[in-house]
Amino acid sequence: MKSRSTEFYDRFADKYDVMISDKRYHREMPFFKSIFRKYKVKSILDCSCGTGSHAMKFSELGFEATGCDISHEMVEKAKRNAASRGINVDFVQADFKKLTDAFDKKFDCVVCLGSSLNHELKDKSMLSALRSMYNALRNKGVVIIQTRNLPKLIKEKNRIFPIHFHKEPNGDIKLFIYALDFHQAKVTFNVISFLEFNEKPKFEVNSVDYSIVFAEKLKALMTEAGFKQLKIHGDFEFTKFSNDHSEDIIVIGTK
Repeated sequence: MKSRSTEFYDRFADKYDVMISDKRYHREMPFFKSIFRKYKVKSILDCSCGTGSHAMKFSELGFEATGCDISHEMVEKAKRNAASRGINVDFVQADFKKLTDAFDKKFDCVVCLGSSLNHELKDKSMLSALRSMYNALRNKGVVIIQTRNLPKLIKEKNRIFPIHFHKEPNGDIKLFIYALDFHQAKVTFNVISFLEFNEKPKFEVNSVDYSIVFAEKLKALMTEAGFKQLKIHGDFEFTKFSNDHSEDIIVIGTK
């Protein structure tokens, strides 16, 4: 049986790239290049690769990049994206809780981005995922975990976020909005899509859950999984993390 998050991404694969600006990846790359250089990284596994954008950027920078995702449709879209751009990246459907079952090699770096880890709603399953990432690393390898600072979002009580609006020259419209529902231990992200092609509107709502994890809790779980030398940042510019002000929780650890 598919999880709710897997079903969400299977349904959303063809719309996902429309929502995300390419400027994001260009803004983040100096951060990744700095980490990769520091830890002498050559091979990278993006274990929640989505439609493949990060893995393709890593490949374009000269790294040996591999991507995996639990969503079959996301992986197929990633393969099409790479083929259309002539980029050589191996994309595999795999659960990031079972990486050693999917890969018979170790990686210099494992990245898990975009709050993907938070789809694991129980501490036990999140710890299982972190241990899987640990086991997929070579000795002295590095992991990078990035998630949205959901406790800050909840504290501010902001529920509505416009994330993308685009109007094509021919009049076609693409509009995406987040509407959040806050629960005791999770946040439900409702992605409202309004697409109009040839003056024919289409309206959809797709929902997915994220567990609410504080930075210190994430660090504690990573320590329990075996990671060492943990460092935490509040964004991709190496800003010191703040519970009250940082938009992101980015934790770097070594094996």
